[in-house]
Amino acid sequence: MLNDRDHQILINLLPFREHITPELSESLRRHSQVRDWYAGEKISDLSRTGIGMIVVLSGRVRISLVSASAHQVTISVERREDIVYIGGNPAPQVLNNFELEAEIDTRAIVVPLSDFEALLHSDLRIENTVLRAVLGLFNAILFDMQNFLFLDLSQRLAAHLLFEYSQQGSLSLATTHQRIANSIASSREVVSRMLKQWEHADIVRLSRGRVIIRDAAVLRRLSEE
Repeated sequence: MLNDRDHQILINLLPFREHITPELSESLRRHSQVRDWYAGEKISDLSRTGIGMIVVLSGRVRISLVSASAHQVTISVERREDIVYIGGNPAPQVLNNFELEAEIDTRAIVVPLSDFEALLHSDLRIENTVLRAVLGLFNAILFDMQNFLFLDLSQRLAAHLLFEYSQQGSLSLATTHQRIANSIASSREVVSRMLKQWEHADIVRLSRGRVIIRDAAVLRRLSEE
């Protein structure tokens, strides 16, 4: 159950809040809960308990597609005040093969599947809002597939490091080679080899759990070649 403060935060963050009835609002308060995850902790196992929606209060959540052979590709990164729609109609069936992970320490409000579906069925405007969000997710998947198909590894790696720089606001990126590999559809060994080459060229510097950008201009050129 949410306290009054967290309940009001949840309602204020929902893009369809003006269409939520008082009864549904009270149900959200009673059934939703605040959860915390440490950096690197998996969230996806909670999907078996019927999560319908996660509203990120702080931190960052990474959504990945996972193949039968355990290969993983990042398809979305959700940050503070973002919403992750996980289950129920009209959520896409492809999300049955997803994995969620807290990239950094993360706090979020978890809305159970029953309340999420009740929201969808209560008003077509709410359902349309969620459908647009799901469509945006598919557009992101198509964009990433295009990058994987047509950009070489150095372009993808350079673009990823610049993206992380823009998100973290620091040239010293808190990340690991495995996380980078997951994000650009490569392997940790290949990513480590290329980062070592870039370290010798003084483009980056490597330390435990960090990649420090030393020449962002070169990375921009590499990402655009």
